[in-house]
Amino acid sequence: MSLIGSIGEVAVADVVRLFAASRKTGLLTVAGPGGQALVRFFRGSIVHAASGRLQGDDAVLDLFGWKEGQLTFVPEERAVPPNVTRSVDDLILEGVRVGETLHRKHVLVPTERVVFQMAEGPPDDAPAYPLTGHAWRVLLVVDGVRDVRELTEACRLPREEVVRLVFEMAEAGLLERVEPHRSLRVQSQGLFHKDVAEVDEKIEGEWKKLRRFAPGVRRVEVRSAAGKSAVLDAAFRTGLQRDIHLPRSVVGDLGLREGEDVHVRPVG
Repeated sequence: MSLIGSIGEVAVADVVRLFAASRKTGLLTVAGPGGQALVRFFRGSIVHAASGRLQGDDAVLDLFGWKEGQLTFVPEERAVPPNVTRSVDDLILEGVRVGETLHRKHVLVPTERVVFQMAEGPPDDAPAYPLTGHAWRVLLVVDGVRDVRELTEACRLPREEVVRLVFEMAEAGLLERVEPHRSLRVQSQGLFHKDVAEVDEKIEGEWKKLRRFAPGVRRVEVRSAAGKSAVLDAAFRTGLQRDIHLPRSVVGDLGLREGEDVHVRPVG
């Protein structure tokens, strides 16, 4: 393994261009604060790339937007199914042009589970954002609860279009990313307890910072790892920390076990 250097000392475009010119075969690894990217070369061509959920051309183009990372290279020949379709020259040209923007988009929307709400708005002197029909359809369903997957279903637009619009509107100051989801540990309530979900009051305080739930939270959705869900009235008290106390009937209906983690979010 050879250490090439760090991003900032060397440019990704220069490394890729050098490997192409010298017809390198092997694995380029870029390790940064948010994870690592793996780019496999064969005789100077990029044949395979992966970076988190990104694969192929997207993983290579995203790399051009990284601000930090250590680059290392291991010469080796290993057969892998190719997933990169563009030539090195095309990737460099496109990466230099849009790589930084693509990386910001991927950082802002790493998965379909992220949630957005209306922001306070851009400064008065900010450039006007053109509200197209598609952008307006997205804005109408952004509520601080729906994640990107649910926004896509609600406005009936392609996922990539929704991600693009959410990113653009966040950069324009119209939307902001929020974190309503919590991973909590299931505890069963007593046999004669009220039919509510009990959550620590500190979590309610965090939820009340969200624009939609400033007046308070009345209901929560509980979702198991298997995808089963239930909506319950919510009650809040001190000392629960990351436990959620659920009625025994709900624990049974969702197929849960004591101590199992569930995803919880406010819905009303």
